[in-house]
Amino acid sequence: MLSPRRRQVIIAGLGAVVAPAAFAALPTEEAPQKLLLSGRVVGPDGGALSGATVAAGQARTATDADGRFMLMSTTPRYRVTYRGRSVEGMAANPRPGADGTGRASIGVTLA
Repeated sequence: MLSPRRRQVIIAGLGAVVAPAAFAALPTEEAPQKLLLSGRVVGPDGGALSGATVAAGQARTATDADGRFMLMSTTPRYRVTYRGRSVEGMAANPRPGADGTGRASIGVTLA
């Protein structure tokens, strides 16, 4: 029969051997996937809004003369701002490209 102290030493020794293997088998959190977000921002009349700010995560850009934009982000959540008006949303179902980068296209109408 083992003494209680001897049992503690044996159990601790097993934990030191088993724990690293158990933790190594746990899934690791992957780095955020890149997302190429593109689209067009228009006003209520359907006209392009040039200079609207589009932000997603830490990335930020402005729309061109045709209201189009493109930015690289790690999140599908976006915010579009133009002359005091803004709208928030989330790009749905980003499609993965051959290089592993997700791609999503959105259309925004600011009222």
